[in-house]
Amino acid sequence: MNSLEKAVWNWMDTYPHEFMELQRKTNDELADCCDRLFDLLDNFAENNNKRRMATWPLQMMLLVLCAKILEEIVNADSGAPLSPEHFRKRQFVDSVKKALVPHAASKQLCEAAAVTCVRLCKTSTYINILDSNNVVFSLVQSVINDLKLLLFNPSKPFCRSQATINQDIDLMIDCFVSCFRINPHNNEALKVCLNLNSPSTYHFVLVCSLYRIITQPRLPWWPQIDIVYSKAHELRNMFTDTLTKVTQGCISHAPLRMIQSLTLKEKVSTLKFKEKSEESLSYKNLLLWMVRLIHADPVLMLNNQGKAGHEIQSSTLELINGLVSLIHQPSMPDVAQEAMEALLVLHDPSNIEMWNPESPINTFWDVSSQVLFSISQKLIQHQIMNYTEILKWVREILKCRNAFLQKHKEYANLGSHIAICKQAH
Repeated sequence: MNSLEKAVWNWMDTYPHEFMELQRKTNDELADCCDRLFDLLDNFAENNNKRRMATWPLQMMLLVLCAKILEEIVNADSGAPLSPEHFRKRQFVDSVKKALVPHAASKQLCEAAAVTCVRLCKTSTYINILDSNNVVFSLVQSVINDLKLLLFNPSKPFCRSQATINQDIDLMIDCFVSCFRINPHNNEALKVCLNLNSPSTYHFVLVCSLYRIITQPRLPWWPQIDIVYSKAHELRNMFTDTLTKVTQGCISHAPLRMIQSLTLKEKVSTLKFKEKSEESLSYKNLLLWMVRLIHADPVLMLNNQGKAGHEIQSSTLELINGLVSLIHQPSMPDVAQEAMEALLVLHDPSNIEMWNPESPINTFWDVSSQVLFSISQKLIQHQIMNYTEILKWVREILKCRNAFLQKHKEYANLGSHIAICKQAH
């Protein structure tokens, strides 16, 4: 069943126009096959919650591929006639909706409903929003609030089991991205994930979701990431907070990856050590993805609308100094490499302009000189191992600096008299 569902997703990702065409014009042969397979799965999973967990997501996909049948089922809620042969399909949809509400069904069914509804929401994003009469949208609206309440509840984070932590995080990422594409200005999940007091799982979900929104090839109707630019301040705070926890070991929240608790008293100290180790790894992973996010779209961290010039310069300096501090971290070579890439992108002339739009030249000399001075010091003091790679990187940074100065050659020396410039050069 997983293989079949994966095949459907691969088809939708590769040929989204074919899926859209199927929504406009039903393929009778495909609809008949999906209809019969749905019934087979329904009989297979009848009165068996464990089997429903496996079949429900695929059954929902099959219904979406049967546009006419799904339309009849959804319209039946408004009093439209329903063919007897589709009665069990309507029961299925009603069961999924009911199970999505905690305490209204067993834990197994609630979890199955969560997966099923995330798949439904994700599927709806492959349908052009101009096709507003498509019943998939109506079905999504009937479940999306309960779904967000279940998956983005910081007081009770969604977790099926210790063995499915990674799958649960993937599920939440799918949900976040889908919700963003369905209603980009409804930011309930975004607020939860941006809150520094929320479990770090939500921070990881947010960062990975934003990264996917930026990097995944877009369908024309998908909203762009610039809607989130206004949250740059909160994202910078999250970066600084995560950086501090990684570099100083100040871990205060639940880890992204958890380990099963042990009951034997003699293993308590070992457990605490493992938990601390797991927490450290989880925050390093979060930091890695945050740096990748900066690399993918630096404006997410540079946007400072409404801020005074000195505040903008201060926040830019904090961000860039944070990245510089990661370059000489021998225990995190992957993070160090990403930090170098992010700093190089930040030194693109168009991005330098955003370091402080009120005073770009002065800010450039101050901030970029601190970067060069810090890296040079580390090289001289033999605190960086990969000399050759760093020197090649510095050369690229200098090229970006020269391009920026060439662009502003009339007043390129403005602000270059400060002490840090003399030290760096």
